[in-house]
Amino acid sequence: MKVKVALGLATTCLLLAGCGDYRTKEKCGDVIKSGDKGSFVTDPSGLARDSSTGTIWYRCPGGQTFSNFRCKGETLFLSWDDATAYAVEFSEKSGVKWRLPTNDEMKSIVESSCIAPVINHNVFPATEVTNHWTSSDGWHQKTFKCALNTYNGSLSCRQARVIEQPFMLVQDRG
Repeated sequence: MKVKVALGLATTCLLLAGCGDYRTKEKCGDVIKSGDKGSFVTDPSGLARDSSTGTIWYRCPGGQTFSNFRCKGETLFLSWDDATAYAVEFSEKSGVKWRLPTNDEMKSIVESSCIAPVINHNVFPATEVTNHWTSSDGWHQKTFKCALNTYNGSLSCRQARVIEQPFMLVQDRG
């Protein structure tokens, strides 16, 4: 009898706990109108300048090139150390200093009104829905680094630096 009461009580608690408001946000591809680039000014070479922050972004994730208004090639999934090394190599080849964006820079491009990906597809046409490395240190910087999840814009600074994830690049203004 006690087992039935406990089971009934547990079931009731689960049902009541599930009575929250679980409305989901719409996908950004359905919300952001075609051609709407928000605060970004883009150019044909694949650069996007955020007029509100001044940050200049490369419009394609690491590994892809921008050509004919779209990203071509395969997105690279690299460890944090390899992604950082890629930014250095990209800088040497382009003659412009590039780096991984900081947490604040990644958060600045999040579209909070939508999801999947939370980044404007008109500006960043090839953003995959997954974690993207940032340059910011994690809680234990020798082991963990930070990444932004492009499904919902959440930031985690407990990403093992050896995990292979995509990344974006920004010009280093310093």
